[in-house]
Amino acid sequence: MEFLQDITTTWIIIFIITGFIAGYVDSIAGGGGMIQVPVLLYSGIPPVFVLATNKMAGLFGALMATIKYFISKKISIRVVKIAIIPCLLASYVGSLLVMFIPDYIIQWAILIAIPIALVFLLKKSSKIKEEDTKLSNKNIVLATAPIGFYDGLLGPGTGTYMTISMKKFLHLDYIISTASTKPLNLATNLGSAIAFVYAGKVLWMIAIPMAIANMAGSYMGTHFAIKGGESFIKKVLIFVLVFMLVANIVKIILN
Repeated sequence: MEFLQDITTTWIIIFIITGFIAGYVDSIAGGGGMIQVPVLLYSGIPPVFVLATNKMAGLFGALMATIKYFISKKISIRVVKIAIIPCLLASYVGSLLVMFIPDYIIQWAILIAIPIALVFLLKKSSKIKEEDTKLSNKNIVLATAPIGFYDGLLGPGTGTYMTISMKKFLHLDYIISTASTKPLNLATNLGSAIAFVYAGKVLWMIAIPMAIANMAGSYMGTHFAIKGGESFIKKVLIFVLVFMLVANIVKIILN
């Protein structure tokens, strides 16, 4: 792999810093891949290796967030148990369908999805309640499976959209929504990470330091999410969505 010769110590330091920031943001509001992928691509690494390395680093960050939120008892075990299989199946169907959709349609669909999420995020809800044991299985599936489908079909911002969906349609607190998203993200990403490892596309010399940095950022991010509560998480969600919107507009212009 000749391109690895261009990866200097300076680049490794940049990857570590990027991994930390991505882990921090992703643990609170999702969107870590939107930070890591552009930096990896800019270094000259081919796209397939970028996706594989990003997935591996992000996977460890999601694992750390899941563990910390679980220890803090912020994850809705009931929501996760009911949603995980429908999300996996929906993601699989989305992955099959995306193969038949032109790239320009995918690009515009991602762009359109972002302001829609912003509208839902900024729209004032009626009285919000904490996790309710009366939540129906049907409502849980309806609030999460479409996001799983989006994950397989388009991908970017899945964690962000899942958090907003749980908040708006299941009326969970933002911290419970954010925490419950992490094990679902972990499950949907695990399959693709294994596939990348099996295909030999993960650049371990980059993935390992990025994964460690991602875990450190994730640990700190979950701490501030739990401490800062709903208003803090909402601000980070807005930041991530605006960042995604700008990044995708620039991408379309450059193309």
